[in-house]
Amino acid sequence: MRLRSLRALFLACVLALAWSTTTTAVAAVSATPSAPSLGSNVYVFDPSMAQSQIQAIVNSVAAQQVFNEFGTQRYALLFKPGTYGTKDNPLSFQVGYYTTAAGLGQSPGDVVINGEIEVLNSKCAGTGSDFGCIGLTNFWRSLSNLTLNVTRSSNTVYVPKPVDGETAGCANSNELWAVSQAAPMRRVAINDGLLFLFDYCAPKQYTSGGF
Repeated sequence: MRLRSLRALFLACVLALAWSTTTTAVAAVSATPSAPSLGSNVYVFDPSMAQSQIQAIVNSVAAQQVFNEFGTQRYALLFKPGTYGTKDNPLSFQVGYYTTAAGLGQSPGDVVINGEIEVLNSKCAGTGSDFGCIGLTNFWRSLSNLTLNVTRSSNTVYVPKPVDGETAGCANSNELWAVSQAAPMRRVAINDGLLFLFDYCAPKQYTSGGF
């Protein structure tokens, strides 16, 4: 009789443990995972966002980073799959120091941007007729994994404003990636325009290898 009682107690404990484990596992699977915290300097965009909001963010980052050669700030501009910008209202912005812009799709065609993502001359010196800017120190930035449809528009306003005499009409005529070392462009499809690795809209068009 005592042996039967011990067996019954043991079986009850096993069943209780199995039920508890199963319930916990189901609850874990059913729980909705919370969005990870990527930090305040990582921006993740999706096509449902208002373009004015996206434009304001990328302009704010560019305004801080285009001339911030020795700063400590770091930024990531990440785009979920979808299409951004239109023919009449393109998404165009500059990529400054310590900034990466990238599509989050499986292939470059998953993220399409109608507009331009550019690097212009930023290192300036001289006065009067000797004033000029170059791209020889345009380091530490990247662009990857998206499709860029070069879209020309008179509505394009570059932030910060180009300092070397470039006009929006020239700067958005093609894709300008005026960089030197440590500034890769990888898995980017460029349509409706050409890629130039120097700023041909400026009087001085110097960049160096390392692209």
